[in-house]
Amino acid sequence: MGWNPALVDGMIVLNQKAIHLKGEQVSFVVHYWGAQAGHGNNKPHQHSFYEICYIVDGEGSYVENGIVYPLREGSLFLSRPYIMHQILSDTGLDIIFVAFEVDRDLSTAEGAALYSRMETTERIMLENAAGEPIVQLWQSLLLTAASAPDLFEDSVLRMCGAILTQFMNVFCDKPSTDKEQREHSRRVASTLVYQAKLYIRDNLSQPLRLKDVADYLHISGRHLSRIFDAELGQSFSSYVRKEKIRQAGILLATTDLTIKEISDRTGFDTVHYFTTVFTDEMGMPPGKFRKKFSQSNG
Repeated sequence: MGWNPALVDGMIVLNQKAIHLKGEQVSFVVHYWGAQAGHGNNKPHQHSFYEICYIVDGEGSYVENGIVYPLREGSLFLSRPYIMHQILSDTGLDIIFVAFEVDRDLSTAEGAALYSRMETTERIMLENAAGEPIVQLWQSLLLTAASAPDLFEDSVLRMCGAILTQFMNVFCDKPSTDKEQREHSRRVASTLVYQAKLYIRDNLSQPLRLKDVADYLHISGRHLSRIFDAELGQSFSSYVRKEKIRQAGILLATTDLTIKEISDRTGFDTVHYFTTVFTDEMGMPPGKFRKKFSQSNG
């Protein structure tokens, strides 16, 4: 996305309406939103707050504590509180920027402490950030604000808070403990099992082989088998069989479909095989199950 004059219009709106941003754990005071074409040299200076800048176009340099970082299209960088810095460019930079600090009175102690990690981070420069979601969201925010949309608080202010919160994850490498890694793996496994269960439910008339479902999820059959055992305490084949029989029981109890039709709808090759499996799972054959259910509701 190249320079768009509407970025300036969005900046003006945000400076009027998006200064105090309250979140559940972290709230912010924004000192200014910025968007400027042709930004040139400035003098060495420092702030008491964070300032984050993104180069939309142009070339120059960012100098911090005597270290020179080249700036070009796609550069995203952080100026931390009370650190002397300077932007230099002979030809001018098209730049967007935002200056802010955490509102500690409205933030939780944990949220403020998490964000304070940015004060000491050594990761202050991303050289090729044009494709980063945070950058795309930031530019979209300015363009959206420029259009003065209805429901401004829901459509724009929430986006502002999300962007400032996400900067913490962009510039700080979150330490990962063994416990966090295990919890992450468990969440991934739970998600995969949930997706597999939905696929099975919606395709009960199909064979539903382990490899087919694993291919749908883009994982190996061995991995899918392992997480079914871990998450559900039963094998993949056992779960599929029980789901087929559960659906067959519903059809027997609520429809007039023949046993052959129900067998086909639940993916069994033959009526004989369906009857055998149903009897093993339910303790009675399909015909007796239907008759018993009809009598109990007669």
